[in-house]
Parts: sequence; C-alpha cells; structure tokens
Amino acid sequence: MPAEEVPVLIVGGGLTGLSAALFLSQHGVDCRLVEKHRGTTVLTRASGISSRTMELLRDAGLEQTVVERGPKLIEGARWRELGQPANQIPWVVIRANGLHDLENAVTVEEPSLDVGHLSPTRPYWCGQDRLEPILRDEAVRRGARIDFNTRMDAFTADTDGVTATIVDRTTGEETTVRARYLIAADGVRSPVREELGITRTGHGTIGNAMSVLFKADLKETVKGRRFVICYLPNPAEPGVLQMPEVPAVLQLFDEERWIFGFFYDPREAAAEEFTDERCAQIIRTATGMPDLAVEVQMARPWEMSHNSARSYRHGRVFLAGDAAHVHPPAGAFGANGGIQDAHNLSWKLAAVLNGTAGDALLDTYEQERLPIGAAVAEQAWIRHTWRLNDSEELRRALRESTLVATGYRYTSDAIAGPAHPEPIPTEHDLTGTPGHRVPHLWLGRGSDRVSTVDLSTDQFVLLTGPAGAEWQTAADKVAQETGIPLQCCTVGPEGQLTDPDGAFLSTTGLTDSGALLIRPDDFVAWRAESLPEDAPGTLRTVLDRILARPTRTAPATAPATEG
Repeated sequence: MPAEEVPVLIVGGGLTGLSAALFLSQHGVDCRLVEKHRGTTVLTRASGISSRTMELLRDAGLEQTVVERGPKLIEGARWRELGQPANQIPWVVIRANGLHDLENAVTVEEPSLDVGHLSPTRPYWCGQDRLEPILRDEAVRRGARIDFNTRMDAFTADTDGVTATIVDRTTGEETTVRARYLIAADGVRSPVREELGITRTGHGTIGNAMSVLFKADLKETVKGRRFVICYLPNPAEPGVLQMPEVPAVLQLFDEERWIFGFFYDPREAAAEEFTDERCAQIIRTATGMPDLAVEVQMARPWEMSHNSARSYRHGRVFLAGDAAHVHPPAGAFGANGGIQDAHNLSWKLAAVLNGTAGDALLDTYEQERLPIGAAVAEQAWIRHTWRLNDSEELRRALRESTLVATGYRYTSDAIAGPAHPEPIPTEHDLTGTPGHRVPHLWLGRGSDRVSTVDLSTDQFVLLTGPAGAEWQTAADKVAQETGIPLQCCTVGPEGQLTDPDGAFLSTTGLTDSGALLIRPDDFVAWRAESLPEDAPGTLRTVLDRILARPTRTAPATAPATEG
C-alpha cells in the first residue's frame, strides 16, 4: 500500500499539538495529528490562559467560546471576600500556616488583570480538559485530521521529509505516512526528541510530586474565599492546595473538591505506597485539620523538572511545547508557551509550503522561540523558588507576569531590526519596535472598532500613517509580484482605519508617511519612519529578507530598519 502523504504530521494531541493543527488549518495547510491516548484529557490542569494566548485564540474565532466555558478571573486582591460566587476566582497565590489561619495568609503573587492598555482581550481561566476539545473541534471543522488512540511507532527523516509508521491502537492496523514536516508535540519525555539525540539544559529534575484530587467539606473553614493556589508550609507535610474546576460537563466549582500537591522522595517511598489513607493523612497534617474527613478520588505522581532543549529544529522535524521546554507550573506559563510555539511555527510552515518563503524561514522558529522558552522557564523556576524561599536576589530577577506573557521580544533573521539584549525586558516597550508585538491601539473601521493586534490574522499588514497612499500602491505591487499575502492599511481621516484617540503616531513615533510591517503573528517585522524614495523596491527587499526568499540581482541587501 502506498504511503499516505500529508504536508505536516503532528505527534501529540495535547494543547500544543491541537493548537498546531488549528493554526495550520487556519492558514490552509493540510495536517494530520496522531495521539496515543483515547481522547482529550480529563484532568483539570493548565487552567490559566494569558492575554497573549487569548489574542491567538481570538484570531481563530475562539475567544467567546473560551470565555463561556470557564469561570471568570477577578482581581487577586478580592480573595479575602467571603461568600464569593462559584463562577469566579481571584487570580492570586497565597501562603498560610494552615487553613485554620487563612485570615492571616499573605499574598505571594497577584498577577495583574488590568491589561486593557496592552491587549484587546484579557487573561481567562479555562482548564485543559475544557480547552483541548475546543481546539480539537475547531481544527477538525477547518479540515485537520485528528486521530486519537493512534501512535507513531517509528520515523525516519531525510532531506525531503519524514516517513512515519502509524498504528491504530484499536485495530492494530499499521500505515505509512509521508510528511514534508513533522511537529513533535509529544510531551516531556518526547520519544522524537530522544530519537534525534537532542539534549537539554537546565536545573533538571526538581523533585517527584504527587497530585491528589480529594473531597472535603472546608466551607466553614474557607468561608467562601477563593484563590488559585495556597501554599501550606507545614514543616511536617508541606504542600500546595488549589481549587480545581469540576469536569467540563458542569459549569461551576464544586466547593468540596480540591487538589493537594506535595513532593516525595521515591528512594524512601514508591508512588504506589501512597495509598488513599496515607494521602488523606498528609492532607490533614498539611491543612492543620487533624479530624478532617477526606475522600481521595485520584492520586497521580509526576516529575517536576526544569529543562530546555538545545535545539528546536532537526532538519524536517520541530519540537514544540513540553518536548522543547518544561518547567515548574509557577506562573502558569507552560501551556501558554506551547500554544505560542505552535502559532509561531504554523505561519512559517504555511509560508514555506505555499511557496512564498524559503526554507531558511523555518530556522527562525528556533531563533525566536528557543530563547523565549529558556527565559520563560527561568522565570517559572524563579517563581517556584521565590514562593518557597523569598530573597532579594530572586526579586531582582523576577519579571512582572504581563512582561513574560506579552512583553517578550524576538531577535532573528525574520526581524529586520537590531538585536535585543534579552528576550524578556524589564519593562514594556510596545511602541512599534521591530521584534516586539505590535502595540495594542483601538482604531475605527467603519462603525466598528478594531485593535491593531487583530489586523494580521493570516497575512502581513503594512500599517501606515495618514500620508500612506504611496505605501498602498507599493504594497499592491509587491503582493501581485510575489504572491505574499500582504494588506496595506492607512490610519487617518481618509484611510481604511481611523484613529479616534490620535494614538497611532504618538505611540509609534512614526511620521505621517511612516509605516510598520506586521507579521501574521502580530509581531513588528520592520518599521520605516517615513516613505523611502523607492517604496516598492524597499518593501520587496525587506520581505525577501524576512521570508528568506531567493536573493534577487539587485538590490543585494535589505535596507536597515529605521527604528
């Protein structure tokens, strides 16, 4: 039987793999995903969705669906309010000596939800068990093929693609798939990464942890207070208490359902030795409630680690999500990073596959996402360490959560601008600097308003000042000659977009004839302070450079950025 052919094969059907299937389908790329498990996860984890990730889901038309599936995040400072509604949760991490002493708990971390100046959306709370089906259903609706209970047994890669052996775990049927590219979203232990011999760097294994889902009546103790995480540093049994969402078929929190996490040493006790009664006793000790009735529903061991792959690309194979980077859950950065990996890679694969970019564009996936993955992993490590042992040194290294989520920046061959000294800055610089996400500004489009972040869903956008007529002509000419999806939008009284707040030029520092070139992932690729003498030639040369297109005879090099 001849091999089945597909442009992109995705291995792994968690949040990262499903996001890759969605974003590739959004760009019109056929793909097939295989996942060894029978379906999406039933575990309520990875619930915090950052505003940046919400922007990507918003671009895919899923913002409202996500909002409707989960409870509302509210400001963390409100966690002390008693009797809070079951459909909201304060975004806060606290530390208490025991649940009996909750009134004296201290706030460890309180990420800001006030991001209206940074983003057209906001962070939301939607557990992985809810989000995965949303991504799956939309990817399938757009044409992706997703096969659960199916594993990849083996693969070989050559200069033209990847040949994989796929097995249906229900029937045992074995098929051969030939793909031009393979995305390995196959988790922390990533068999694909191991097969390729890609090593990792980091702090390594931090410890073995046990997560215990249990029921206990804590209403009189908690008194309706809500929080994301409560650290309980009991010297005898330290651990972390958190409020899980109920299964996705329901809508609210179950006030008697909790998750408790703790470290254990497998050299002293194997995971299977933690019986339900032993876990219940640990919970009683940690909470300071020796007589608490505890019903253990599930106990799952897992390994907390901090590692980043030394490479994200190996020929035709790419690592994404936990296969590329893993770190402590502090900060809720992990799932968001995997979804952002998938988005960055997907638009680049689409450009190469449709012939508007050269293969070297795919090298910029690693150039951009590897430094970010390592930097975000370090921020998670700092938060994990700081929550347990506060110090001035850690405080200095800590970056504010919205900087980690939205303020990161790229240095790569797909950015026509100067290199940035570090991937996560100490303060926001969303002013139209190349390598940063485009600044969020509300503009007018007819009777509607649209954010600058919403403009470049699946194309390049040239955003110009009010004197941008010649840019429009240049963009039309370049798009026609190259086939690059490119739209020019003039901001001004006579343009396609109006600027009711007069913020576009003042925020970006451009002149009336200046322009920003925005990539399909909302990042500024290049800026021109004013109109160059040869606008079509300049724009064509810049796009050739960014997309690694074959070099034309003249001009020989792309112009330097003007910002």
